[in-house]
Amino acid sequence: MPRLIPALALTALLTLGLVGCAAPAADETAPDASLSTSAPATPDAADEPSAADAADELCETASGSEGDVCMLENATAAGDLSFSSFRIVKIIGGDFDGAIEVTGAEQLTIVEANVGGDLTVDAHGGAVVKLSTIGGTLNIVGVRSATLVKNSVGGDLLCADGVQANGDGNSVAGDVTGTCSRVA
Repeated sequence: MPRLIPALALTALLTLGLVGCAAPAADETAPDASLSTSAPATPDAADEPSAADAADELCETASGSEGDVCMLENATAAGDLSFSSFRIVKIIGGDFDGAIEVTGAEQLTIVEANVGGDLTVDAHGGAVVKLSTIGGTLNIVGVRSATLVKNSVGGDLLCADGVQANGDGNSVAGDVTGTCSRVA
């Protein structure tokens, strides 16, 4: 008898679960969908990964990236990217539709890349941007030295005070300020 009671209880629970999951009987009418009060599913900005998450994911899938080193070769990305958790960031080739922000890196190298938006570099060490197309503003802040060679910048080229900027052959559609004036 002691084993029969738990078995009966389990059978009753299973029966209730199956009845609750069953399709409605033919004589029951389904609720009218036009009377639904819930909003339709729409893409939500919260569903979109952040720029930092997108950069982290891109680096995780790239060969050559390991730990605090992100090395992208001929990568593509549709949104903004923010590289803030890497000591070294190297982007060789590739197409990036949005803006790119690099903060805190000791070393940044961008060569032959197409950036649709702004490129903002606020790193601790040096930065090299070479043979690249920047659709927006190229803003260099907080680096010890920046080497800018043969880039096409669709917006402004801005270098903060204290940035040792070197290079030549850069084409800039907007204003050139700070120490960047000697590289345009």
